[in-house]
Amino acid sequence: MLAALLNNAAAGLYGFHHYNPYTRQERILNSSTIPQNIFNYRKAMRDNLLMLIRYAKAQNPAFKIITHEGQDLLTKSRWEYDREGYNRARMEAEAKDDSFLFHHNFTEQEPKRYTDAYDYLQLVDAVALNNLYCGNGKENQVAKNHGLSSITIEQCADQNALEASQVSAMIDKKITYGFTSLADAFNNTGDHNSLNDSSKNIEEVDDAQNILIITDDSRYSSKEAFVADLLKTNYDIIIMKPLFANHERFDAEDLRRLHFKRNGSKRLLIAELNVSETSPQDYFWQKDWAKGSPSWLVRESFSSPDGIIVRYWDPEWQKIISRYFKDIVNEGFDGIFFTGVENYHYFEDQNPLE
Repeated sequence: MLAALLNNAAAGLYGFHHYNPYTRQERILNSSTIPQNIFNYRKAMRDNLLMLIRYAKAQNPAFKIITHEGQDLLTKSRWEYDREGYNRARMEAEAKDDSFLFHHNFTEQEPKRYTDAYDYLQLVDAVALNNLYCGNGKENQVAKNHGLSSITIEQCADQNALEASQVSAMIDKKITYGFTSLADAFNNTGDHNSLNDSSKNIEEVDDAQNILIITDDSRYSSKEAFVADLLKTNYDIIIMKPLFANHERFDAEDLRRLHFKRNGSKRLLIAELNVSETSPQDYFWQKDWAKGSPSWLVRESFSSPDGIIVRYWDPEWQKIISRYFKDIVNEGFDGIFFTGVENYHYFEDQNPLE
């Protein structure tokens, strides 16, 4: 029970869990307070990620970067073009385009060299996509053209649909993590896709044929029990929290052992990090913090019951997340799984362009 309480805020994953929906006040915005200039929330998220990625790659060029969704960050997206038009229209006496919206037949643009989007696209190894086969998920064409690896996370209606999604992923040479019940997702080592068990060593994301995402360890009474269960598996990639129950560190021996599958071959061990949310369970949480205090603690999370979305561009948050990330890199994980990337949508929704 204690472990479940400790992990409550860490259990959610954007797009699957739905806590704290939009309030009526958030949905009905006051048009009398039209902003003079709209902040580029996507660039701010991209810049934060680049800051962390560049540090990791400087320490270990082989460090793997996987993001959960956030495909719009891989290019200069339509929203960013629309934002530029909006800001020009608000600043100029006579706007050249009074609709300040980019052409409607917009498709993903190849990012220009030496831009933040271009750098970001080159440094990301893989993107995890929601419901590419069991829902309406879509793959970014630019990412596909650049050969970016895709991991699919599938919530399927039944076992037949789940098995069909696994076969489709195999044909498309994608790694997939699937489930039919949300209660059994992200919290156990069950058969989420063991169709392709292999004894080969995994050095790159593309080498993998299956994956385990276990970012909720609340079913385990201790770190030792958690590690012991993972050691029984042959998953090529394991994505897990960098701290057990958000506060207990895995020692060097834990991580050394977890780098190997049950059959003795090497796998990739990836740590999960939410870049735009925190909760009272995080080890760096201060006792006097609450929503609105500090001011950058903005809103309840959509995907965790007691998580709080932050103004991720705030310097204080940037310092906190940078220290946390450095610890992860230095611990010996093979890479990072960035979550919370999609929260830029919340801030954009509060400053609509239309």
